[in-house]
Amino acid sequence: MKQKILSHCTYCLMMSATMTGCVSATVTAVNLGFSSAFVDEWLYSWSIAFPIGFGLLLLLSPVFRRVVEVIIR
Repeated sequence: MKQKILSHCTYCLMMSATMTGCVSATVTAVNLGFSSAFVDEWLYSWSIAFPIGFGLLLLLSPVFRRVVEVIIR
């Protein structure tokens, strides 16, 4: 059971870091371009998006997994 929880948390951590990092970088680049402020603004927006994305993924990924299983069957 511990292994399953650790696996789920690690998956959520990696997935949320990747997705929120890419999305916040894209939105920052669209809004600012690649100016000298890009890195600071991107890290600021990512620091807000990451905890929200991580928490939502922890809570919702089991639900989404069940929905997908129902759809596929």
